Amino acid sequence: MPEPALQKPLPEEEQYVELMPAEKKLIGWSLGLGIVLLVILILASGSLS
Repeated sequence: MPEPALQKPLPEEEQYVELMPAEKKLIGWSLGLGIVLLVILILASGSLS
């Protein structure tokens, strides 16, 4: 069975790519929604006990 070809690591200047504004907005909304839903879940589970 042939060995898989290993890819060379990217040069230092190509390893980091700046996020676009739309991507930053999506990350912010996702984190915010996740935290809000987690708080709602905690409050709902506490009220059921």
